[in-house]
Amino acid sequence: MCVCRKGFRVMTPWLLLALGVFLAGAAGGLSPDSGYCIGNQCFTVFRDPSSFRTARQECGDRRGHLMTVRSSVSHDILALLLGNFTGRFWIGLHRPTGCPEEAAALRGFQWITDDTESDFSNWLPGSDSSCSSARCVSVSQENDLKWIQDPCGERAAGFLCEKSFNDMCGTLAAEPGQSDECVSAPCEHMCTNTPGSYRCSCYDGYRQNPHEPSTCTRYCGQEECAAECDPNDRYQCFCPEGYISEERGTDVFCIDMDECSFSYCDQLCSNTFGSYVCACSPGYSLVDEFRCVKTDDEDSDGGPEGSGMTAAPDGPTDLPLPFPGPTRRPSGVSGGGLVAIIVCTAASTLLLVLLGHYFCSRREKMENSGDLKASEEEAHGLHQVDSRAY
Repeated sequence: MCVCRKGFRVMTPWLLLALGVFLAGAAGGLSPDSGYCIGNQCFTVFRDPSSFRTARQECGDRRGHLMTVRSSVSHDILALLLGNFTGRFWIGLHRPTGCPEEAAALRGFQWITDDTESDFSNWLPGSDSSCSSARCVSVSQENDLKWIQDPCGERAAGFLCEKSFNDMCGTLAAEPGQSDECVSAPCEHMCTNTPGSYRCSCYDGYRQNPHEPSTCTRYCGQEECAAECDPNDRYQCFCPEGYISEERGTDVFCIDMDECSFSYCDQLCSNTFGSYVCACSPGYSLVDEFRCVKTDDEDSDGGPEGSGMTAAPDGPTDLPLPFPGPTRRPSGVSGGGLVAIIVCTAASTLLLVLLGHYFCSRREKMENSGDLKASEEEAHGLHQVDSRAY
């Protein structure tokens, strides 16, 4: 008879079947390198170089999510799964927004299932606590499975997935449109399950990325708003794209940048909060969202009737001219101050030139005076010699 240590139990036949279903994954997808089941949960490890986002999607395609390590039992399973595998593997712990909180067990991070509580933590000592620190977490055998902050866009050696089977028969027999898609954590911030689908949403101060609706970007929506600053370093602040920071005493605000002043558009430009919109005059059509090309038929301008204008889609666009960094602090020198600096610099330069000319002239006069005196002495000496000769 088989006996398991405390916290584990023998796998039943239906759990073996569940593991088989989970290991099979999506048709034509990746094949896991190892798997383990306990209770009503199954875990798998994939050795496939992936970013955090790709790893999350791969687990979601298998009706699961990245592995959560919220207990010492889960940590032991993690050790069993990775075995002798080398390299870093993603787990389901990340920081979608905000700055680290050193006093909290998860340090401001949350599990991919949106849980912020945990009975277990295993952070690598000396982890970065700044707001600009990496937002995703990986583990490796080389670091004794300690939780390591890594940039979410980096490719780790692989990732670990988790799948729960609360109702074994119902789970296996369910139709594709009858399950809760939010279980697989497809959204970066919040997920709402809907019949046959799901809807992603963002926390306050963020909005959905129009190019990737499952992710969120910082958003202000007005001419200025308070910057998000690192509580451990008040000189490190962050603003949404299209905004620049401005200091006012001890506070920092994000000010909308007028992109139209940089001549990003060929012809017409309209500044918007955090972005801008390009448009063309009658007889021209907008190309690549910023260039205006003359049309063959001036009547078919493609814009609003009678306007002859074509507007670019709302939202930031990638153009050849770079945007200033949103976290760069503006210079404390005003326009008048800059003019004063230039005038002072020019005056100082002129003064130095005049002083140099004065000293050079004085030196030249002294040298000429010395030469004249020497000539007179020499002439006097010759006269005395001639007198004695007679």
